[in-house]
Amino acid sequence: MKKNALKEWMAAQIWYRFFGCRYNKNHDHIFDFVTPRIPGEFLGKNVIDIGCGDGTNTLRIKKSFRAKSITGLEVNPFLIERARKKGLSVRKFRFEEGLPEGELATFTFSLHHSPDMGKTLQEAERNFKLIFLCEPVLDISHRILDGGTSLPKKDWIALFDEVFHTYDILQYRNNLMVFHRSKKL
Repeated sequence: MKKNALKEWMAAQIWYRFFGCRYNKNHDHIFDFVTPRIPGEFLGKNVIDIGCGDGTNTLRIKKSFRAKSITGLEVNPFLIERARKKGLSVRKFRFEEGLPEGELATFTFSLHHSPDMGKTLQEAERNFKLIFLCEPVLDISHRILDGGTSLPKKDWIALFDEVFHTYDILQYRNNLMVFHRSKKL
């Protein structure tokens, strides 16, 4: 089993099963930072939260973006159940099966779990009018504890440049936040 595959399996079968998205409990400060900086055209949309985890950040997205509606997509059955217990609409989803279409896609600490982040962003660019994402810059905790493949800041920016070309980017502590308007607008 490859190193990342082992980390993903451990996260999915042990960490998420018994602890949920425990790290999400500490993300209020991130949303306190980004909420007043959300561009107006991102507010009041129908949102698809891709990789919604246990729904904790999905509820923050709903509030911060003043979502007209919000649907979560998640692969892990334990997390789907937790998100549904919070009153969220959640569908089973795998990156390999493709993205739906919609107004606003959000990726909050989930893109780095995609087996092909570039392909996922290209598909999101085709399928959604607006994209918001928040991803951690690679650090020791993401190198050891987290599943997925978090990137150093320069590699995240290279990926965004390659796929999006134009976007607004913010950094808060160890997190990059991107607002992108697709060519569909």
